[in-house]
Formats: sequence, C-alpha cells, structure tokens
Amino acid sequence: MLRNQSGISVYTVLSIILFVALVFILAVPNFYNLDKEKNVEDCINNMKQLWVATTDYMRDTNADFSGDLSLLTKTPKAQDPKNKYLQSLTYCPETSRAKSEYIVFGKYVAEQIGTETKHNYGVIILCPNLAKYPKHFLPKAFYENMDPTQLQNYMIDDMDYIDKETGSNGIRKEEMIKKYIEIWKTDANAFQKRKENSTSLRAMLFPDKFGAAEPTVAD
Repeated sequence: MLRNQSGISVYTVLSIILFVALVFILAVPNFYNLDKEKNVEDCINNMKQLWVATTDYMRDTNADFSGDLSLLTKTPKAQDPKNKYLQSLTYCPETSRAKSEYIVFGKYVAEQIGTETKHNYGVIILCPNLAKYPKHFLPKAFYENMDPTQLQNYMIDDMDYIDKETGSNGIRKEEMIKKYIEIWKTDANAFQKRKENSTSLRAMLFPDKFGAAEPTVAD
C-alpha cells in the first residue's frame, strides 16, 4: 500500500479529503441559504399564517390592525381562549442575524346596507426582504378558498396588479405596496373610491398608465 513519509496511506488521505468535501457540499446550502425556491415557499407559508391570524383577530375586534404582531401572539382567541391567534413569530428565511418582522396592515370598513351592517376586513402582508427577493409575495391563488370580503378582494386584485406591473423589480414592488398601504391608512374614502372605480387606487400609484384612461366600472 502506498504511504507517505509519516506512514499514512494515500488512500486514507483521499478518504479524509472526500469526507471533508462531502460535509462541505452538504453544509454550504444551509450556511449560505442557497435553497432559494424552498426559501420562497417557506416565506409565503409564513405570510399565509400571518394573514389567517390577522384576519381572525380583526373579525373578533372589528377594528383596524396596527401591525403590532405581539397582539397576535399574546391575545387569546375569542372563540378559543386556550389558544392565541398566532402561536409564535416566524421570520423570512432570507433574514440575516438582525431579524425583521413581517409588515402587516389590516383595514376594517363597516358598510351600512339598509338596516344591516356589512363588515369588511382587508389584510396586506409584506415580506421585509421583498426588495431583494421579489418572489416573496402572497399569490392571488392563495385567497381562492379563504372567503375574502369585498374589501379584501379589492386589495387582492390591486396587489396582483402591482405584482405584475413591477415584475422582478423588488425595490419598485416594495415601494408601490407601501404607497398602496399608505392610501388605505390616510384616505378615509378609499373604500368608496375603489368601489365606484376599480382603477382609482391603481391610478394613484401608476398615473402614467391611467392618467388619460376612461373611468372603469368597479369590479
């Protein structure tokens, strides 16, 4: 058997090298977070859980959601006091050591129709790393079986429009979504405007596309 001067066989050295290489190959994806598709899936699943928890919370409080996620982890469910709305906080898998929470906005609108009050809840979840990872975005298909309110449907369609318009430009996508959230925060008539004209809020974000367009009948 071939040996070097210290008496270690060449085959032993090769085995050690191969073992170290194998460990390195297996460790690198986890260390550097290279499994991007899995990270996208995990992030979207986190946002789905947040959307459900926030929507349930709003249905029980009939009020806007401030974005304070600790409310979801500390508040017992109205219909199930033994459990909280959210069991624990999760973070985007692309997050570095300084973990940033997901941005959550919830809008509540009470609409009086005759003697009946219709409760509308709309929730928007924003990944803190969206600017760098534009695929970290809740897809429109998620809401299909979630029984969304009219307000949520408005938000779903507008967010889908923003997603398509901004494409892979994460910085632009994040900018537009934050502006969209700001419209709902500051414009007391946003719901009525959106109800009367399906492109009204989109036109505020993309005036170059809607400036000369004819008003569109609401969805």
